[in-house]
Amino acid sequence: MSAPRFELDLRPVSDGDVWTAYDVHYVVDLPAVSAGETLLSIPEVVVSIPATPYRTEDLTVSDDAGTLVLREAETTSDSSGVYRHWVADRTTQGRIEVAFRAAVRPYDALTPVGPLFDLRAEELGLFGAGLNFLVLPGDVSTPDGPVFDFALHWHLDEGATAVSSYGTGDRTWSGPLQSVAFCYYAAGTPHRTPAGSEDFGIHSYNDTPFDLEEIGEYVARLHTEFTRFFEDEGSSYHVLIRKNLGQGTGGSAFPGSFAFAFSAVGDTEADDLRSLLAHEMAHNWPTLNDHHSTISWYTEGTAEYYSHVLPHRTGMLSTEALAEQLTDRFQQYDTNALRGLDNAAASAAYWADPRAQRIPYGRGLRYLITTDGRIRQATDGARSLDDVVLDILRAQRAGEQIGAEGWVERVAAFTGADAQSEFDAMAAGAPIPLPDIPFEGMRAVSATAAEYDLGFDVASFRSEGRRVQGIGVDSAAARAGVREGDALVDLALPYHASRYSDRPLSLRVVREGEPRVFEYLPAGDQVATVRWEALS
Repeated sequence: MSAPRFELDLRPVSDGDVWTAYDVHYVVDLPAVSAGETLLSIPEVVVSIPATPYRTEDLTVSDDAGTLVLREAETTSDSSGVYRHWVADRTTQGRIEVAFRAAVRPYDALTPVGPLFDLRAEELGLFGAGLNFLVLPGDVSTPDGPVFDFALHWHLDEGATAVSSYGTGDRTWSGPLQSVAFCYYAAGTPHRTPAGSEDFGIHSYNDTPFDLEEIGEYVARLHTEFTRFFEDEGSSYHVLIRKNLGQGTGGSAFPGSFAFAFSAVGDTEADDLRSLLAHEMAHNWPTLNDHHSTISWYTEGTAEYYSHVLPHRTGMLSTEALAEQLTDRFQQYDTNALRGLDNAAASAAYWADPRAQRIPYGRGLRYLITTDGRIRQATDGARSLDDVVLDILRAQRAGEQIGAEGWVERVAAFTGADAQSEFDAMAAGAPIPLPDIPFEGMRAVSATAAEYDLGFDVASFRSEGRRVQGIGVDSAAARAGVREGDALVDLALPYHASRYSDRPLSLRVVREGEPRVFEYLPAGDQVATVRWEALS
């Protein structure tokens, strides 16, 4: 029996050289929806990013019996966002047809950095995530639902191209409604590298301050190595690049795709970009089947692990460079003042405190390196972390749901009963001791570093007027001249500068109408960390 059809048509709209909107039209097979039940919905805000605002009259909706009259129902909310809902004046009959225009989001240099979901116009096109601009049937706040056969059709002017998370041009796939929401849609006349590849591409909708060809060659090779290792050769992957007018870079991943934003006023280091793209590409494979708060240590940890280890194994990254990168990652985690939070508390604070966002990355990486060592020690080198990760992936492809319990069972099969206690300690935020065994031709050496201390409450960046609050009397910020009540200018600072206690921080504020800049090391007390060294 075939799945119900969902046919989506997208037409990018421009006004001269300015991209302004997508015209959206779709037809979908739906069971009858009663009057008063949610017929259509869209996030109003999702993880701090506002969605395209629609009036009820912006939506044209009909079914086999004719026009449907809509009214907006009460909004709902959960930990991820706020959701708008529309209901119809009568029970629907047959196929539903929906049409609307999705306007791009206005933004400027003061627009806060956040997930790259919003529909934006760039110099060479426009792109955004479906969850941000698609009004979809049903309740988008509930992930469960029937599987549809999707068909995406692009309607493009001559010379324009289009790409989505499912590949270039028109595409078909099967999946739940979430699969059309958690998808990027991009169109225009971007810079593209490498030329002629259907499975892989980097699409930049602006001129970039870095060598796009060099980055493209590196990531294309990495894509080949990743798909070989994760037994997924032939899968596609596309990177979309946009520009932030203000300070700060950012990125967001969806299946088969990643969006990256570089800063128009800052530098983008090629090494950092290669590392970021490798991390995000790795997200396409290892995961566990549970709530984000329970599995983020695994999703972020495995992405960190394999984005460093696989380039090293394939000769794309030297042992010395790997040692430097792991030293950096360990220091970021060990100097994070929130490193003692348990996984649940770190997840609860994820969107309120950028320091909490970094916990799963460092904790997961350290725990996985430790687990790899435990497995290799217990099996005299015959098995490693790879065996557990790939076994989980194969089981999931066969239809199994694997959560934390399945992870511990597989590790315990190699290392014994200690697997559960070591997992519980990690989840509780306890320190994770490294095994006394070389890792990827390196050894870990004990070291110290200064704990990161911004000098005032990081919540100041979200306060009324974005004013400095809770400044420490003896902090480096206070000694540099920062005062309570100073208005903060750099909105991206807590996300992109709050990782390194040994790098000078330039804090821009406005005091009594006058701009000021204070430079200081955001350093607190010394804490224990690790330095990685290549074995001679």
